[in-house]
Amino acid sequence: MMIEQKTEPDAGLRRLVRANVRNVVFEVVVPMALFYGLRAAGVSQWWALMAGVLVAAPYVVWTIARTRKVDLVALVTLSVLVLSVVLGLLSDDPRTLVIREGWTAALGGLFGAWMLVTVFAGRPAQLTLGRTIAEVKRGAEGADAWAARWDTDARFRRGLRINTAAWGAVLLGSAVVHVVLVYTLPIDLIALVTNVAWFGALALLITWHVWYLRKEHLDA
Repeated sequence: MMIEQKTEPDAGLRRLVRANVRNVVFEVVVPMALFYGLRAAGVSQWWALMAGVLVAAPYVVWTIARTRKVDLVALVTLSVLVLSVVLGLLSDDPRTLVIREGWTAALGGLFGAWMLVTVFAGRPAQLTLGRTIAEVKRGAEGADAWAARWDTDARFRRGLRINTAAWGAVLLGSAVVHVVLVYTLPIDLIALVTNVAWFGALALLITWHVWYLRKEHLDA
């Protein structure tokens, strides 16, 4: 019985990681590889971009059908893909299709701005997000115990505010840079440069996040 209690949270965390990896592969890596593969084969920018959109859409629909749930991430992704297809059909300018990149970045920036607001108003976003992670790893009781530290531990409160501020600032800053790159770079470079910049910033942020949580004993 003790083994099952330890295994279930670990299994839940592994499923969460696998789901996010699949999302990155099918929504970012595959469309980008398809775009550059088609461009190398001499396909026009418009069709190469549209192919990436049409490849990503079935995966998003399949995910919704499989889970029988439309969460916020799936809804945003699907709406952006639909927007890309509609704009692509209305215009033969390939830059209209890269609005997907700018729109996604803008949404990330709004999320970052919201995180910054929560640092100063109410409870920081990382308290809510951390509790969700704690529930996956430890179960409901463990998550409740982790979140309850907010009421008794001043160092815990300070650490979550700093961590939330860091995430908010990086997400907001990355969004601004991302949107600028989308509308200034040559179209053939947008997918490569913006994704490298985004994942590079995310990798640095996650590295800092893990180090800081361990340093301040905030790990959910």
